[in-house]
Amino acid sequence: MRSPDDLDDFESLVADAIDALPEQFQEVLANVPVIVSDRGAETHAYGHYSGDGLARDRYEDRIVIYRDTLERDFGHDRELLARQVERTLRHELAHHLGWDEPGVGDLGL
Repeated sequence: MRSPDDLDDFESLVADAIDALPEQFQEVLANVPVIVSDRGAETHAYGHYSGDGLARDRYEDRIVIYRDTLERDFGHDRELLARQVERTLRHELAHHLGWDEPGVGDLGL
């Protein structure tokens, strides 16, 4: 695992978004890898959750945050980018907790 000193600017935004979560959600994420990828343009997404959710353990859970699409759309303003990284992380975490896409939308994410 990389130390906080080894993180680039975008990875630091992701780490800050995790730190901003309430403690109980940080605990939920303790065993879920959060990965930064530059393949968002291929998937037309800001983030992606894969796995079978908190209640099951058949598949590995993973959250991917796509740097390329987030920086493309929000990188002109670091504060806006940070807010969108946090929103994306929360969106994918909601999937891990069991919400489907319409349900996540109802949460405002």
